[in-house]
Amino acid sequence: MSASPAYALRAECRGHEDDVRGVAVMAPDAFATCSRDKTVRVWREAIGDDGYATAAVCVGHASFVTALAFVPANAIPSLPSGGVVSGGRDTSICVWGEPMSGEPVARLEGHSLDVTAVCVLNDGTIVSGAMDKSIKVWSGTNLGTCVKTLADAHGSSVLALVALPETNGFISGSADKTIKVWNDVWNDESGEESGADKPSQTLLGHNDTVRGLAIMPGVGFLSASHDCTARLWSRDGETAAIFAGHAALVYSVASIRFRGSGSLVVTGAEDHTCKLWNPADGSCVQTLAHPGCVWAVAGGLGDSGPEFVTCCADGVARVWTRDAVRQDAAAQKRLDDALLAAAEQKAQTALAEQQKKIKTQGPEFLERPGAADGATAVIREAAGSVAAYAWNAGTRSWERLGEVTGVEGGDADASGNQKKHLNGVAYDFVFDVDIAEGAPTLKLPFNVGENPYDAAERFLETNGLDPGYREQVVNFITQNVGEDAFKNAKTSDVSADPFTGAGAYVPGGTGGTDTTYSAGGGSTDPFTGAGAYVPSGTGSAALPQRKRELFRFVPAKPHQCVVFPTAAFDKMLAKIQSLGASEEELRAFAACASADETSALDPSATAILTKALADWPVESLFPLLDLCKALCARFDTDAGGAALGAPAAAAMAAACARAASAQRVGPNADANALTAARLFANAFAARRSPRSAFASTAPMVLDGLARNVARNDDAKPAARLALATALLNVSAHCSDTSSEAPEKDVSEEFVSEEMAAQAASVGAELLLNAMPIDGADADSFAAAEVLFFRGLVALGTFAAKSPGTKASLRDLGVAELAEAVRSHEAFKGGNAVRAAEDVKKALE
Repeated sequence: MSASPAYALRAECRGHEDDVRGVAVMAPDAFATCSRDKTVRVWREAIGDDGYATAAVCVGHASFVTALAFVPANAIPSLPSGGVVSGGRDTSICVWGEPMSGEPVARLEGHSLDVTAVCVLNDGTIVSGAMDKSIKVWSGTNLGTCVKTLADAHGSSVLALVALPETNGFISGSADKTIKVWNDVWNDESGEESGADKPSQTLLGHNDTVRGLAIMPGVGFLSASHDCTARLWSRDGETAAIFAGHAALVYSVASIRFRGSGSLVVTGAEDHTCKLWNPADGSCVQTLAHPGCVWAVAGGLGDSGPEFVTCCADGVARVWTRDAVRQDAAAQKRLDDALLAAAEQKAQTALAEQQKKIKTQGPEFLERPGAADGATAVIREAAGSVAAYAWNAGTRSWERLGEVTGVEGGDADASGNQKKHLNGVAYDFVFDVDIAEGAPTLKLPFNVGENPYDAAERFLETNGLDPGYREQVVNFITQNVGEDAFKNAKTSDVSADPFTGAGAYVPGGTGGTDTTYSAGGGSTDPFTGAGAYVPSGTGSAALPQRKRELFRFVPAKPHQCVVFPTAAFDKMLAKIQSLGASEEELRAFAACASADETSALDPSATAILTKALADWPVESLFPLLDLCKALCARFDTDAGGAALGAPAAAAMAAACARAASAQRVGPNADANALTAARLFANAFAARRSPRSAFASTAPMVLDGLARNVARNDDAKPAARLALATALLNVSAHCSDTSSEAPEKDVSEEFVSEEMAAQAASVGAELLLNAMPIDGADADSFAAAEVLFFRGLVALGTFAAKSPGTKASLRDLGVAELAEAVRSHEAFKGGNAVRAAEDVKKALE
């Protein structure tokens, strides 16, 4: 079919104060939207105008509203005029009826985590899906009554639901990459269960999270996925078309039907576009740019249904039409101008950044003669300006040519280092931060001596970002500035909790509150390659260079393991208390935390810690794991009465495996993955006994971390770095089976050939998935330097020590990955390039 005429803007619906996350079309002239601003809004066609106006604002959720479904008239007896159902981050479901104002007519409670999807079946039954992996079925005749719970309906979060039009069933989509078809899970008329607790079909095809679902009338249904594609499925579950063309995650999909015959598919994605597709051949017929991520799309508006609505991260819902009479040329021009201005601003910013990289010299440079007649220099003048000078050989003097714009100049810190400028203010550091895939690069300023939490909160507030990013920002700062930057930081008022958004505890500690332990001295910051803790004690690099004929860093040695620093114990204990620890447990944990490395540990305190590790629920383990991470140095048998002992080591290893293997859902899932990886890393960096305990659970730990960290595109950078560090430490203790292996002390070896092969596979997948996309700004690669350095040293070590593992790494494409790192301009001159060269040699 022809896609002409093209779609253009009909109306901009402004009113939400944050991202518009969901939409439900209620009639040809009305639709509802939900938002991160905690509200649901109803929009109706304005009388005498081609636009839409707010008809109602529904306030009742305590947090973000992310799921929405339409209730047809008379589908639910108590809602004769129909309404909408909404689900949110507050784990509740609200039912709203006409006149769509005031309190919800019903509130459905039962999910333990965010409600991420809702739909309404033909008989009025409400279905909800959540991050707790469950699907709940709610009675339409007795609102508030849950008639069935499909626990563990999927292997991960349930993120999409759509009702089947011809049956009393529905379809679900999940982060486990599957789509499931459920038929008649509850017969509302008879009041009897059908017994259909299992799906009638499980469909595979997407390579990542299934995020959106929609019905394609007369054909089947549509799905949208984080694998950057959408799919059309036939009624029998076969893929009929694949829509590939988005440059980022596809969040939503819908169908548009035209009068008589013909249809289009519309998708919304994180690449700031919605696209229109021909369902017959999967071709893209039009792309509509937006100012932000397109979270949701829906068709069915207009006299005959050909109009559709998009929901954007800029807080605006937009209605699009092909009818030239209905198109708002002024609104379309405003949008086009805004997009053009944003593109020009981005280009100017990029140009300015390039100009800032021009090498400048201090005024003293002009006291030297030039290298040749006409030689030029860019000088930071005393007045603060930056100017170009040329050497005149005839007069033997520097001649001022004029000021240079767009180059940082003037301000310098106490050491004479040049200050960076942002919005007219000078800072010691101004970082480029990619807060989310597909989102614009943001500027993060920081000054030496500043509390990193204050800097993080200022950055989040300035850019209107979720406080949940706080830990990532703090970790980013600590990873990119040296130890001296925190010497004068005021940390007594730090109150940030990355797990709840309010509180005071960060696993691993930052902001100057952390300390490190070592066998014989060392530096303080294990998060950066330059400042990482090295037990052997140079303190100048993560892995000191060794004089070898072929390799710089490979193979890693046990004394070069990287250790994560201890935690801020007061904040950790406060978090443990908030999770329900008893007074006896708190006293025991405090005793373990306060004893220095040479002190004897109280056996009863150790026993209580050992029991808690086994008994506490997995979602509450992360602060205990953080405590264990700091206690790893106490394992050593030569510490006498100060040692923790084998039972505690075994309990820590088992708890680490539980946390690593738990599904990555829930408010503490990221914390569990992060602390489990750091504990695992520290256990393999200690001298003797913990490695044997953790080696027994290593297969489960590595498998869990690979699933929860390496294979998730949204994995936190800190967790990825922790996993790479753990793999580095494992590789350092890998038995050397190569023909060139020197005689070794087998008592120090706890890593088998099988475990090494598994760890190498996990490391390869981690780095292959973490590689920044081609064409990204060069600065975006800087944050990956430490991750790739540690990961590549680990892979090179595995390859050098095991011929069998070497062959596996070749098959996994690690040689090509190493070459990509080695040859990329953005990594030039860094240790990651040198490690990549080692990997290529080790794989030869």
